[in-house]
Amino acid sequence: LDKQAKLSRAYDGTTYLPGIVGLNNIKANDYANAVLQALSNVPPLRNYFLEEENYKNIQRPPGDIMFLLVQRFGELMRKLWNPRNFKAHVSPHEMLQAVVLCSKKNFQITKQGDGVDFLSWFLNALHSALGGTKKKKKSEWRVTKALGAPTGVALVTP
Repeated sequence: LDKQAKLSRAYDGTTYLPGIVGLNNIKANDYANAVLQALSNVPPLRNYFLEEENYKNIQRPPGDIMFLLVQRFGELMRKLWNPRNFKAHVSPHEMLQAVVLCSKKNFQITKQGDGVDFLSWFLNALHSALGGTKKKKKSEWRVTKALGAPTGVALVTP
């Protein structure tokens, strides 16, 4: 994907590069859009979430809503990297609704937030939803696997 510089044409006639696609602002969510856009360009993370097979069989307890973040982030990655988009920008609305729900309204669409706080919360929430734990030895493997980092490299602080 990174080496492919093939322009795509949206149905509205505009041209764009898959992955270099705008995210619609919905009120005051630009802080979240910046983080989501940056994460979409981290190749190992992006590649992990582009393939739903990587995470669709992870077992979660009944009633656990946190896995919704994983599903919505994967959907957003597939929208951003789709070479056949309708327009050269996509809506992060479903992803942001999952953020509001899973963060218990700590991060909202209607209120400006801090990008660093959101990044920290989001990576930890993904890590937990993918089955990671807070124990240092066991918690590192899910995100390190997704990011392609060597085992034992801490990428998310518990």
